[in-house]
Amino acid sequence: MAGPGFRGHPAGPLLLLLLLLLRQALTEGPLVFVAVVFRHGDRAPLASYPTDPHKENIATLWPRGLGQLTREGVHQQLELGRFLRSRYESFLSPQYRREEVYIRSTDFDRTLESAQANLAGLFPEASPGRSEATWQPIPVHTVPVTEDKLLRFPTRSCPRYRELLREATEAAEYKAALEGWTDFLTRLENFTGLSLVGEPLRKAWKVLDTLICQQAHGLPLPSWASPDVLQTLAQISALDIGAHVGPPRAAEKAQLTGGILLDAILANFSRVQHLGLPLKMVMYSAHDSTLLALQGALGLYDGHTPPYAACLGFEFRRHLGDLDDNRGNVTISLFYRNDSTGLPLTLKLPGCPAPCSLGRFRQLTAPARPSVQGIPCHGSHEPATPAATVVPLLSGAVAVLAVLSMGLGLMAWRPGCLRAWGGPV
Repeated sequence: MAGPGFRGHPAGPLLLLLLLLLRQALTEGPLVFVAVVFRHGDRAPLASYPTDPHKENIATLWPRGLGQLTREGVHQQLELGRFLRSRYESFLSPQYRREEVYIRSTDFDRTLESAQANLAGLFPEASPGRSEATWQPIPVHTVPVTEDKLLRFPTRSCPRYRELLREATEAAEYKAALEGWTDFLTRLENFTGLSLVGEPLRKAWKVLDTLICQQAHGLPLPSWASPDVLQTLAQISALDIGAHVGPPRAAEKAQLTGGILLDAILANFSRVQHLGLPLKMVMYSAHDSTLLALQGALGLYDGHTPPYAACLGFEFRRHLGDLDDNRGNVTISLFYRNDSTGLPLTLKLPGCPAPCSLGRFRQLTAPARPSVQGIPCHGSHEPATPAATVVPLLSGAVAVLAVLSMGLGLMAWRPGCLRAWGGPV
């Protein structure tokens, strides 16, 4: 069916996507719940550096300010929203319904604006160009940065996480790699005017971020910023990320980072099903650090940083027949969209075929999710923080939905001392 003539047709990719979704629905059963986590769109650099040749023109080059969403970022999110509309055309109502879709964002301009642009692509009444009479804004929920325990990384404020990170950075492999880059970082200090040797590797990553942002927007880079330099900076960044989300003790790190969000997604689905609520989709607008933490919790971190507008989706389906492992009749499929020019990637949870039964999924991810005893944010010789009481259920569908609305994304959170890992990007 997908012969040369089909691929060459202007509507080929869309038809292929529709056929793929039809086949998926027939083989996996009807969709009952979706959670998507996406990175914000293209933004200005987060910072400059002392010798940056463009630092005197920051106000002109980035009129909205450093770290802010660009027009390209808006378009990326519009396109992602349109993709979600095409993927869930028969699942979501044609127009936004507050009881069906809940949107949560971190409290940053770029993620809040990304969520709004995404929704403008997902729902026609929120799209650009609508007349004043028909335009309808869609609410995006958030909490203050200091109170966000769901979509951000922990830092030194969590003693146990510090212990785990220290164990990773004191490993022989890590030290050997870092020592091999000492001369490179020394040269980079001379080029950038920054102190980098012996400093957290995130400082080197910020140099890379600035250079990549400038390059993406057509600005000339200094002569020392060769492709080899950018590649080495990317390798340094990957080492740093791996220490935060990878082995050793990756599962315990995940309990303090992406496992919290993973637990919330599973808890949201369970509550919606248990109460028979009409909620169909939860959307999280966040950062690459959020996606990296979630990938770490799933055992799917591959050493690559999620690009702008990357989207990781969880699709819960009601299986039409008995599952082989007798773990219920709901399956979870994972997809990862990191390229707008092609179909999203289908991800497979290690140890479980795709789609994975909900019971098996819960079993395999349990070590990476917070336990009922609470989040072990304290040191290894101190007791874990007690688990929080789940938001109490009130009688009446409206009251229940209101409580769910307040708790979505937070109900799986158990008190602890979590803050952002060096600030989100």
